[in-house]
Amino acid sequence: MTEKEENPITQKTFRTLLQAMSHPGRVYSLSQELESGLILVIQTLLDHEVAFNVFGHQREEWEYRIIRATGSRTANIEDADFVIIPSGGSDGAILHAKRGSLEYPDTGATVIYSINSFSSRDNGDLRVTLKGPGINGDITPFIGGGIKKDEFHYLKEVNSEYPLGVDSIFIDAENRLMCIPRSTKIEVI
Repeated sequence: MTEKEENPITQKTFRTLLQAMSHPGRVYSLSQELESGLILVIQTLLDHEVAFNVFGHQREEWEYRIIRATGSRTANIEDADFVIIPSGGSDGAILHAKRGSLEYPDTGATVIYSINSFSSRDNGDLRVTLKGPGINGDITPFIGGGIKKDEFHYLKEVNSEYPLGVDSIFIDAENRLMCIPRSTKIEVI
């Protein structure tokens, strides 16, 4: 067994990610014991066999932290298995992320966003309506800042040719996460 397989925190995080991917738009809590849910998810998913790309400010600092924590390597956005956006958005760069192929749609990238917060009610926050597998009817999560509205338009576009596309994970400052798989239809409100 590898160290990652023996680590109960990353095991629990992986199970939480599976639940969140199975139920798009639902918010799940990660371990509150750690400082950063973003780092926890990165440590859970990345290893020496995958490549990543960081978009945004403090790119070099994030690359150093990720390489040191996971043994993963950097790549351009077109070749990265994981695209990590620690703040704001990609300014359309995710439109160039790997989308997989018809034979292997699961080789599309996973985009990991850090946001400010999720909200249980409408406070004028960013809202999207999600429909698709794992959702009974539709669901409208409220996203309390830290991501640009355009980013959801980019996600909608990059996932418009299902089964090709990207899966996305959103992590807030309180170590909560929500997933939007490539099979989910997104409407920006």
